Amino acid sequence: MSVFGFRVLSKAVRPLVATSLMAALPAISFAEAAAPAAETKAVYDVSFMGFGIAKGSLAVRIDRGAYAAKLHISTSGLARIISSEESIATVKGRIGSNLSPASYELMSRGDKVTQVTMGLSGGRIGKLRAVPELSQADDRVPITAASKRNVIDPLSAALVPTEGGTGADVCDRTLPIFDGWTRYDIRLTYKSTETIKVPGYQGDAIVCGARWVPVAGHREGRESTKFMRDNKDLEAWFVPAGDGRLMLPYKISVRTMKGMLVVKARQFDDGSDIAEAAAN
Repeated sequence: MSVFGFRVLSKAVRPLVATSLMAALPAISFAEAAAPAAETKAVYDVSFMGFGIAKGSLAVRIDRGAYAAKLHISTSGLARIISSEESIATVKGRIGSNLSPASYELMSRGDKVTQVTMGLSGGRIGKLRAVPELSQADDRVPITAASKRNVIDPLSAALVPTEGGTGADVCDRTLPIFDGWTRYDIRLTYKSTETIKVPGYQGDAIVCGARWVPVAGHREGRESTKFMRDNKDLEAWFVPAGDGRLMLPYKISVRTMKGMLVVKARQFDDGSDIAEAAAN
């Protein structure tokens, strides 16, 4: 399963939906654009059943109606004894009242290699390469041409384009996501507004409840499919980033079949010192 680009596995965490980037992918150049570009960076800790298992960093840049994001996640602590995973995801596109991604790439390396290269135009999937290929199974819901229309990638799904949005503006929506293998919806509903304080940000966080709704590519007979479809213990917290044109995740929590997975920001920053925090 993947939620907002984070693939939940039994041994480790890999991204949206994908999301830590390796040398095989073209890097985003955050120095290319001239002012009035805005850049925000964040460092995340990932825990499973209260134990730290991974760390990540997210960099997002907005420049003259275009956006680019890069997410890196790698296992850490005791989790590296079980499985060493490193993933990188990038996305580029246009920003308006909604995000319109143009390209999405994922590279994840560990026990196995997972790779996605995806081109999008107007919400329609064009170029697509996903490794490994989706396995054949009698209970698998087939991916059709309709499954690849009016969709966004997992990483774009984690970014909310809004300026001073209320809780309902941020949360009351459905995200139609295609991750390279499966098509699913994330249905968000407003729960509350909380005050948080973390290095780089102090203020309101919008809390959304979430539901995972499988559409295509999943296996209907799998116990994990039924569990996630019935799962009501999913939550996403969003905070404004940079100049306020986007909101980024502060916290994502998902109950899995084996326990609670939590991704939580340790720091937000618009300067270069975020790299030092990510390394610690």
